[in-house]
Amino acid sequence: MIQTLAGYINIILSYFYNLVGDYGLAIIMLTAVVNIITFPLTRKQIQASKKLQDIQPELRKLQEKYKHDKEKYNKVTMEYMKEHKVNPMGGCLPLLVQFPIMIAVFQLLREPGIIAQSVENFNPNFLFFPLDLTKPDPIYLLPIMAAAATFFHQRLVMTDPKQKMMLYIFPVMIMVISVSFPAGLVLYWFTNSLFSVGNHYLLKRTESAKNIKELKLKENNKTEKEYDKKEEENIKDNGYRSKDNGYGSAEVSKKENTTLKQARKKKGKGLPQKDAPKTRKKTTKGKKKGAEKAR
Repeated sequence: MIQTLAGYINIILSYFYNLVGDYGLAIIMLTAVVNIITFPLTRKQIQASKKLQDIQPELRKLQEKYKHDKEKYNKVTMEYMKEHKVNPMGGCLPLLVQFPIMIAVFQLLREPGIIAQSVENFNPNFLFFPLDLTKPDPIYLLPIMAAAATFFHQRLVMTDPKQKMMLYIFPVMIMVISVSFPAGLVLYWFTNSLFSVGNHYLLKRTESAKNIKELKLKENNKTEKEYDKKEEENIKDNGYRSKDNGYGSAEVSKKENTTLKQARKKKGKGLPQKDAPKTRKKTTKGKKKGAEKAR
C-alpha cells in the first residue's frame, strides 16, 4: 500500500517539477496538494481536540471528586463525554488515515533518486540557494526552521497542560533527526507544519465567527420574545399595542386588528387618543374668509 501511494505521489511530484523546473518549489506544491486532500480529516481532528479541550476543566473536577474510586471515575467520565458528544478517539482516527500518506511522502523524499529517474535534467537545488535538497543541510538552517515551525504547531494543538514538556522535547527531536535527513524531506516537514498552523488559525477563526453569529441570533430571539410578551400584556391591559417594536413597521394585521377591537370592547374603551382619526377644525377666522369669498 505504501509503495503504491509513493508511486502516485512521485507522479504528482514529477509533474510539478516539469511544470516549474525547481525541486524545492515542486516539494512545496506537493505539500499544498497533500494538505488540501487531507483538510477534511484535519478539520475533524482539530474540532475533536477543541471539544476535548473545552471539557478539560470539568474532567479535572470529576477526577478530583472520584480520585479514590477509579472505576466510578471512568464510568462518570464516559457518560459525561457521551452527553456532550465528545469522542476521545475522534482526534486519532483522522491521523490513522493521514499516516500512510505521510509515510509514503517521507519514503519518496528520503530516496530522491526515484524522482531523478522520473524526470529529465534533474536539478536538486532550491531556487537561488546553493543547497542540494537530496543531501542533508550542511548549515542546519532547515532543521532549525522545521523545529521552530513544529514548536508553534504543537503550542496551538496542545490540550493537556501536563504534556507541556513535550512542547519542547518534540521540536528538539525533530531538529536532531532532520540533521541527517535529505534537505528536501526537511523542507517538506517545515512547509507541512506551516500549513498545519494556517489550517488551525483558519478553523479557529471560522469557529469563532460561527459562535458569535449563534450568540447574536440567540440574543435577538430573546429580545424579540421579550417584546412580544410585553405587547401581549399591553394589548390585554390597554387594548392596543405600542407604536414601534424596533423590528419594523408598527402596522397591525387583520388578525391583530380583530384582537385589538375585541380587547377594546371588553374594556369598554374607545380608540386611544393617539390612534383616533384626526379631524380638521374650522376656525371662526376661516369661516369669515369663506363668507367674503362667497360675496
